[in-house]
Amino acid sequence: MKAQRFASLFSAAVLLSLSASASAATMVRYESQPGSKMRMDGTSTIHDWHAESQLIGGFLELEAALLEAPEKAKPGKVAAQAETFVAVRSLKCSSGKAMDAVMQEAMKEKENPRIVFKLVELTFKEAKGAQVQFEAKGTLSVSGVTKEITFPVTLVRRVDQSRVTFNGTTTVKMTDFKITPPAPTAAVGLIKTGDEVKLTFEWVVGKKEAGK
Repeated sequence: MKAQRFASLFSAAVLLSLSASASAATMVRYESQPGSKMRMDGTSTIHDWHAESQLIGGFLELEAALLEAPEKAKPGKVAAQAETFVAVRSLKCSSGKAMDAVMQEAMKEKENPRIVFKLVELTFKEAKGAQVQFEAKGTLSVSGVTKEITFPVTLVRRVDQSRVTFNGTTTVKMTDFKITPPAPTAAVGLIKTGDEVKLTFEWVVGKKEAGK
């Protein structure tokens, strides 16, 4: 009786192990590649401005089927993990180096050197040719403050799928992250920056090869 029970437990353990392995095999891991960029667009009392970084770090794990045959997928939540970051110092402002320093101080760069996004939930919407539409839900951490955000994301596939690009846009308010909109002290209050900022990103990722 004990031998049969042990055999049953062993069989169940093997099946669970195989199931877990099969599940893991359906996921593909991608990591950041050169060619990525993130841009912040804002306004001020004298002109519009932007700051741009050419470096986005991080990784993404996504169901292989959504890359191989997304047209066969049904709309809904999908298995995915992702975390991305941008170094605050890598952001270069259109107004010059003086504004870079003002922006870094406003974002408390010394204490919080990175802008970080962590994916919480990814929902597949539709596939049109090489473009796959998702809705991403996650947490955005800026200046030591973390907020939940939701925004549309487009995955652009290549033929070999070894590299893919994610494009997305969202809008946030600086004050939501306890950031006082920058105002150069030299302007004595004549120049004020708008609270709302548009974030646009183009994240290039490459498939991580096994064993690397």
